[in-house]
Amino acid sequence: MIEMYTARTSEIDELDDAIQEIKGQIDFSALKKYSGGLIFCHIDFIDIGMVAKLCEELPFPIIGMTSMAGADEHGYGLYDLTLTVLTSDEVRFEVGMSENINRDNYLAETDRLYRAVRGKVDSDPAMIITFMPHVRDVAGYEVVAAMDTACHGIPLWGSITNNIDFNYETVETVCNGKSRRAGVAMMFLMGPVEPKFIVSSLPARSISGSRALITKSSGSILREINDTPVLEYLAKMGLVITKENITTTPLMMYYADAKEPVALGFYTLFEDGSLLTGGEMPEGTSFAVGSIDAEGIYESAEAGLESILAIPDRNVTLLLPCVTRYLMLSPNQEGELQLIQSRLSNTGKPYMMGYSGGEICPMPGADGKLHNRFHNYTFCACIL
Repeated sequence: MIEMYTARTSEIDELDDAIQEIKGQIDFSALKKYSGGLIFCHIDFIDIGMVAKLCEELPFPIIGMTSMAGADEHGYGLYDLTLTVLTSDEVRFEVGMSENINRDNYLAETDRLYRAVRGKVDSDPAMIITFMPHVRDVAGYEVVAAMDTACHGIPLWGSITNNIDFNYETVETVCNGKSRRAGVAMMFLMGPVEPKFIVSSLPARSISGSRALITKSSGSILREINDTPVLEYLAKMGLVITKENITTTPLMMYYADAKEPVALGFYTLFEDGSLLTGGEMPEGTSFAVGSIDAEGIYESAEAGLESILAIPDRNVTLLLPCVTRYLMLSPNQEGELQLIQSRLSNTGKPYMMGYSGGEICPMPGADGKLHNRFHNYTFCACIL
């Protein structure tokens, strides 16, 4: 069994006061034989050295990342630091982080990272929590695919880094006090762990009833749909994609090996009219165009929260909704945070939430097994 404790602070000016505030919210004498920590925070907590000092003072391994906002059962905020401690007498925790990754080295670095952490322990982990960097020349799904290959399909759950800087220039991953702009961080959970994964993307009413086929693509770049240039095809559907509205149109991908569709988004509009997306676009794959609005965001969040509340024996609740959901809720951008807080804070069970720059969460495949997936727009949760 794993137990969970949380702590948070918004103190950014007095480093020692902030650390004492965090440490004062957790009874460290109650921790079990093994423990591991997770941090979501604003970049300032890394820049002033608080994260490094906090990790140095805490007696267990820690990974973390910058996030638009963090929350636990005690509150939420955009400029806070939230710490979760997972502790158990049966489940062990081990962590590691890669060097900064790029197009040339990400395959080797993800493989090296997994091997390095695996070399510290005597068995494969039951699951891996991972925080991956936003790297402009490496798509999120490519790093997830590389890690999936390295770990031979062990369930991965986690996020791409993000922050209040929408250009993703001030994002970091953290491991045991060290932080890197483009490092991949991971935590092994070894022992009797049976995670439950919750994925709630778009309500059915927000997904078109008609599907189209990808007929020309390259990796995550979409070029033609039904033998028609992508922008021309979408325009016929009444969707005029521009650089200003590019993030507002989800695609529901019906991968051949997936039991349920996977939500992905557009990232970049190229001069030749092709579109960079959040995931792989295999030719011959069908998809449906979706729509995202405030009502749909609340509806999918409610569905995800209902799934969480339907698990009465949960001890650990970790949430990573897509940061695009926060942006799309303008002007009531904190609406989803408030909904999560209202539904979970009074249950008597702890939770931790951060916004995600791209969600990493397994989904059942057509073969009935879990397959690691990269998502956009999605409300993701991991329950232990």
